[in-house]
Amino acid sequence: MLKALRYIILLFSVCMFFIGVIFNNPNVILTAICSLLIHNLWYSTESFSDRIIFFAFNITFFTFLVARLVIKTITNYKDIYNDNKFGLDFNNDLIIWNIFIVLFISLLFLYIGYSLLKSNNKIRPNKFKGMISGLSINSIAFTSKFLFYFTFIFNVLVLLDQARFTSQAGYTELYSSYSSSYPYFVDKLAEMCPAALFMYLATFPNKRKSFIPLMLYLLLGTLSLAVGNRNIFVLNILIVIIYLCLRNFTDKSEKWFGKKEVFICIGAIPFLIILLNAVSYFRQDSTMTTNSFIDIICDFFYKQGVSVNLIGYAQSLASQLPDMSIYTFGRLTDFLRNNIITQSLFDLPKYTSQTIESALYGNSFADSVSYILSPNRYINGWGYGSSYVAELFKDFGYIGVGIGNFMLGIILALMSKLFRINVICAWISLTMTRLLLYAPRDTATSFIVSTFSLINMLTIVIIILGSILLEGKKVKSSNLVIHNAKTSSNN
Repeated sequence: MLKALRYIILLFSVCMFFIGVIFNNPNVILTAICSLLIHNLWYSTESFSDRIIFFAFNITFFTFLVARLVIKTITNYKDIYNDNKFGLDFNNDLIIWNIFIVLFISLLFLYIGYSLLKSNNKIRPNKFKGMISGLSINSIAFTSKFLFYFTFIFNVLVLLDQARFTSQAGYTELYSSYSSSYPYFVDKLAEMCPAALFMYLATFPNKRKSFIPLMLYLLLGTLSLAVGNRNIFVLNILIVIIYLCLRNFTDKSEKWFGKKEVFICIGAIPFLIILLNAVSYFRQDSTMTTNSFIDIICDFFYKQGVSVNLIGYAQSLASQLPDMSIYTFGRLTDFLRNNIITQSLFDLPKYTSQTIESALYGNSFADSVSYILSPNRYINGWGYGSSYVAELFKDFGYIGVGIGNFMLGIILALMSKLFRINVICAWISLTMTRLLLYAPRDTATSFIVSTFSLINMLTIVIIILGSILLEGKKVKSSNLVIHNAKTSSNN
């Protein structure tokens, strides 16, 4: 019965979309978008622990790309810089029309891609193989946990250094003029910390052993608030919840995420929103002007939803953007061009992020749009960011948005499947999922490039080599015990 009701909501959203298109009414299309979001979230709750990644992605999609439209429409949120009835930077009806259509196509094909893979692959709790070329889980767990604790110290030092800098110079200066107070190796050791943690979590430690590492990881997210970075804080919380839910599905011996945890999370949401809003004002060096709790909620979601404008800029700035750039694969292209090996073999230009060269000739949609909109602010560290939806629309139009989101839906479904194969696959799943959740406000291929970055690969190699050495030491100790036992028996 409940599933039938969900299908009715899906049918309703599709019908409302076509009605909105026929009668040229964006309000009706917005209703269709919200209905489709409700459907997607409802679909996720039917098997929550297994579909938690899809659930979380729809939440971030709403926050970054839909919330602003809803808040402005329902509450008529007062924005002194923007009088558009949807809170957009545009008054051109065609641009607004395209934004709404792109959002609906994205959500629809996300669901189609995700549900198609789920229906063709009946998900059951797989037997976790765990082993890596004969290495025991215990060796990998010990090595990765030790490396996490070791690099955690350096991560804290770097975050405190960044917090000191932003408190003196301001948040935007972090991206234009910040220079670490520590040697190069300290920053690189700090970058290893998340990869080491995910490798440890990928060994499926029990609930008791997981507690302290997870709490320390949340602490790192909390420290990032002192820097002014809200995204790290939220993403750290989300990936911890996702991990608990996935373990809930795969580990039947322990309850990892039950009703108590659900109520705690729901109860914490208002306080987290207030905290995140306060950090936003801290970054701008201003005081909160909202009075009521409802005003704070509206203020938060309205400001977070600014990324929806990037879909409009993909159309309005099309003639000013570099002709040859394919932004959808921009991060991947830059990675292939700018890595040490390619640069040493070929004489290729290298464009550093947040520079004029990158904005004019590079493959960064964020840099190009930010520079065109405000060259002076861009040079001083300001940026509008990017969105995978905007990049798909700019490069390939409606068809590209549909195909891209269909593929993304499949990838999201694959993450929970990967999590149950072995340690390396579970590590890829956790690392990639955390990055995918930010895709509505990030580049289309960032989740691939960042997952397989050189520092992440180095971290994995160190853990595997450490595990091999540990295994060798265990074998040597075992052989010594056997030898001593034989010697004693002969005597």
